[in-house]
Amino acid sequence: MPPKTQREREAEQRQLKLERIQEQVDEGSLVIRKMTDEERARFEKKRSERPQSANAKRRARTPRKARAMPPVPKTT
Repeated sequence: MPPKTQREREAEQRQLKLERIQEQVDEGSLVIRKMTDEERARFEKKRSERPQSANAKRRARTPRKARAMPPVPKTT
């Protein structure tokens, strides 16, 4: 059997975490509830202060072509 790719390993780990969360909910040791209107308003303020997405910081990086690259030695 070929080894799993990184993406497959991450998907498997995520699935195990989700199963563990479901077990905790079934046992009653974890409760998932809806946010109250007050909580929603409070967190909406913080959300509006953040960049639009989690990838905004990464997108703001200088493109690879614009960055200085070290010279590559010629091989003959």
